[in-house]
Amino acid sequence: MSFRRVSVAILAIAGIFLLSLAGVRMAFLEQERVASLDRAEIGTRELARLLEQYARRSFETAELVSDQVAERVAALGGPNAVAGDQRFHEWLRDLSARSTGDYIMVVDDGARPVALNSMFPTPDVDFRDRRWFQAHLAGARSHVGEALYSRVTREVLFTYSIAIRDADGRLAGAVQIAQRPGFFQQQAEASEIGRGTVLAMLDADGRILARTGMTPDQVGRTITVAPPNATNGSGTLRVPSVIDGDDRIISYRRLPDWPLIVAASVPVDSALAPFRAALLWSGGIVGAVAFGLVFLTAIALRLARREETAREELARANAALTDAATELEQRVAERTRALATARDQLAENEHRFRAIFNSTMQFIGLTTPDGTLLEANDAALAFAGVSRAEVIGRKLWETPWFQMGEATQARLRDAIATAAAGTPQRYEEVVRGGDRLAAIDFSIRPLRDTEGRITLLVPEGHDLTELKAAEARLREAQKMETLGQLTGGVAHDFNNLLMAVLGNLALLKKRLPEDPRLARLVDGALQGAERGAALTQRLLAFARRQELRPSAVDLAGLVGGMQGLLERSVGPGVRIVTEIPPGLPAALVDANQLELALLNLAVNARDAMPGGGTLTVTLAEAQAPSPGAPAGIAPGAYLRLGVRDTGEGMDTATLARAVEPFFTTKGPGRGSGLGLSMVQGLAQQSGGGLALASRPGAGTQAEIWLPKAGSTTGHAATANPAPLPAALPKTDPKRVLVVDDDALVAAGTAMMLEDLGHHAMIARSGQDALAVIRGDDAIDLVLTDYAMPGMNGLDLADQLRRDRPALRVVLATGHAELPAAATDWLPRINKPYGQQDLAALVARLTAG
Repeated sequence: MSFRRVSVAILAIAGIFLLSLAGVRMAFLEQERVASLDRAEIGTRELARLLEQYARRSFETAELVSDQVAERVAALGGPNAVAGDQRFHEWLRDLSARSTGDYIMVVDDGARPVALNSMFPTPDVDFRDRRWFQAHLAGARSHVGEALYSRVTREVLFTYSIAIRDADGRLAGAVQIAQRPGFFQQQAEASEIGRGTVLAMLDADGRILARTGMTPDQVGRTITVAPPNATNGSGTLRVPSVIDGDDRIISYRRLPDWPLIVAASVPVDSALAPFRAALLWSGGIVGAVAFGLVFLTAIALRLARREETAREELARANAALTDAATELEQRVAERTRALATARDQLAENEHRFRAIFNSTMQFIGLTTPDGTLLEANDAALAFAGVSRAEVIGRKLWETPWFQMGEATQARLRDAIATAAAGTPQRYEEVVRGGDRLAAIDFSIRPLRDTEGRITLLVPEGHDLTELKAAEARLREAQKMETLGQLTGGVAHDFNNLLMAVLGNLALLKKRLPEDPRLARLVDGALQGAERGAALTQRLLAFARRQELRPSAVDLAGLVGGMQGLLERSVGPGVRIVTEIPPGLPAALVDANQLELALLNLAVNARDAMPGGGTLTVTLAEAQAPSPGAPAGIAPGAYLRLGVRDTGEGMDTATLARAVEPFFTTKGPGRGSGLGLSMVQGLAQQSGGGLALASRPGAGTQAEIWLPKAGSTTGHAATANPAPLPAALPKTDPKRVLVVDDDALVAAGTAMMLEDLGHHAMIARSGQDALAVIRGDDAIDLVLTDYAMPGMNGLDLADQLRRDRPALRVVLATGHAELPAAATDWLPRINKPYGQQDLAALVARLTAG
């Protein structure tokens, strides 16, 4: 063979080999590039799925916590009632420690904080310009807030808030749960998909709620993650970032139950880092092989002229090629080991996911579409008291959680079938957890693979037992509060009616001819009206609106002084025993009302012992809180006045309703059902409470807890007006202005005054009264009702105190709703009043 042909053959062989090697490496590099991008996309989708679970759990927990705080605020009287309340601050701090919220804040209707879990007292900050507060002003109940720079903690936070509204639907304030975006930074740093990994959470309009590495200057930025025409809840894009301009692989997921989008992204440049390493390695290999081929070809051409040396050069070339192939095999083996390392990293990621799965307090499981349980977290297993081996592989409705009967199991089977068809299910169910039953907020959601097929179901449950119990207690308290308000309002109106009846009957009696029959009729009407007045006092006592005159009272002396009255009231068949230790301090209470309450308890005890028995009256000191203390009583020192009988007793249902107004177990005509209600109202209005204990056949014990005189648990004593004389005093005629919006009351009062020889004028409102007074300088006394539309009686008295300080003003009221500190300078007369009360009042206030 000629040297030229050998040279061409050698060059052709070298060229073909080099091109083949370059082609193989290019194909390998293209696969590596595609694989790098695929791994990055898979990694971002997994991070987005993890972020979706975190976001759902965070906002569901924030919703539960904010609802609980709102209910607590409403129960305490609204945002203004908890302002400056350290105990409420400590409660918020404990609640935050048990939930996922970093900060809990309550604001009033002016968007100023009244309570914070992180500091006490609260700073004076105005949040009216915040988007979340503007949303609540516009009527939104809840609001998922974009990222903001906190004016209180000087941190970047994302928020969830709900509105607090009063009974009329007006905005009374809001509860805000704020969290740091630390989860996004930690998960991004732990990610293995590449440097520059970023996690983000946005609202439906693209406003940033939280983002990895977020700085204050990024607050308020808007990011478009999903394409405008996207209909699926998730997807993967490769677009430039609006934050740093880098081309990024972005995987996003829309939360079905929240107006949120979560996204995980990695720079394309970072995702291609393994590809660039492979490119450098391949370039080195191809270059080395090319250099070897050129060197061998030169040698082959040089030795081709000599046949004996050509074989040796060809052998060396073959040896070099063999070494290159061996090195290539070694490189393939190293690549295989790298893939094994990637699998180990995937196993580590699975371990992290399982740790999160088992750390949640919610009950979470994983089933096949036919309901076979594949996995359950530690919280669900601990709730049922079972091991994983006892439930895995069984149908979900056959597990201990749902062994509550065929109806419960049938409902679960239907829910699983519906969820497997693509529709998430959610309902409340009572399930068994070990040895107890619990109300569970139960849901089943389907999981789809990349092709949209439903491959798994996720059952979740949240224990609502304590929340349900709290709601029941709140409804009961609201019912009693509403009933008290209604009762107080009715009693107040009856006072005005009885005022007119009693006054007119008294005047009519004075003008009747000497006819015993007519006198008996009028006396009967008067007695009926007076019994109605007594009934309104009981109603006001139940509603805690009666006029009390508390003072330091020696309870031992009061009980001793009533000994005879109690014996006559209970009759000879009941023996009265007193257990009163010496040296007891005084109690702060209205003595007259307490005597009436003690008499009511004695009569109740007598009726419970129709065959006779023993009634024991006890006195002792007590402290609250303590076992047996009435519910809701303030901490402090008390006197405990007890009445115990040996009668029939009450069962649990009767005892639960014993203090309800108009509830009675006596026959018709034997009781109004207001006795215990009045006693409880007196005790609570005095700063104490009523404790009842009873069992069928074991008698009943009632204890009135009253604050010690001088104790911080009691109310300040109101000024006691001087006692009215029994006879009508004589006084010169006076000009008296009667101010009352009730025409009957005003007319009746005016007639009683004129019957006493005074000149009476009538004004129907505070404004009318001011007009009359400005035109008449000879008025000696103004008698004004308190509850009037527009300007009430206290406002009128304050105005006259400034304009006519020498003019005497008297306030007439039917219940104790006035602050004592604001009216201690103002004389008062209680409705219903009679002519004798008016005569004494005019004489006392116009004397001299």
